[in-house]
Amino acid sequence: MTTTASNRNNDQPDELNLLRIYLRDHEAAAAGGSELFRRCSKSNQGTPYGAELQRLANEVRRARDDLRDICRQFDVSFSKVGRAMAFAGVAVGRLKMNGRILRYSPLSRVIELETMSSGVLSQLRLWESLLQVAEGDTRLDKAALARHVADANDQLETLRSLHERAADDAFI
Repeated sequence: MTTTASNRNNDQPDELNLLRIYLRDHEAAAAGGSELFRRCSKSNQGTPYGAELQRLANEVRRARDDLRDICRQFDVSFSKVGRAMAFAGVAVGRLKMNGRILRYSPLSRVIELETMSSGVLSQLRLWESLLQVAEGDTRLDKAALARHVADANDQLETLRSLHERAADDAFI
């Protein structure tokens, strides 16, 4: 997968090629993560989790869209294979044994919240890395990246709180 971007941009500095690969891989993961948030939000409509999960799904979708804009600024082609793998991971997650055959399980919620937390942590690291890049690249908006860092930290705190409640509901 990485050779396509490198071969296409041989006349570019290695750092730029590596950044493009990094952005492309994060965009693919963000596409899958956004789908997981959407699906989890839908599964929890009408529950005490629903409103917060819907808010998070909207925020994650907007962050994904902002990442896609950054990718375009750096002439990053999106990875169909990477996206397919991310969506396959989300789909496979639905097949796991969760103690229920036909309906949503409290265990599913716990595991999905853990998975979403991992995704948001990865996004946080992306925004932090891009803030470092922004020190020498005017294509990146430092204020917007700083907002993404703050948003990701807030999302992690919300997910931590939701996970705590979900674990209580599932196991206690």
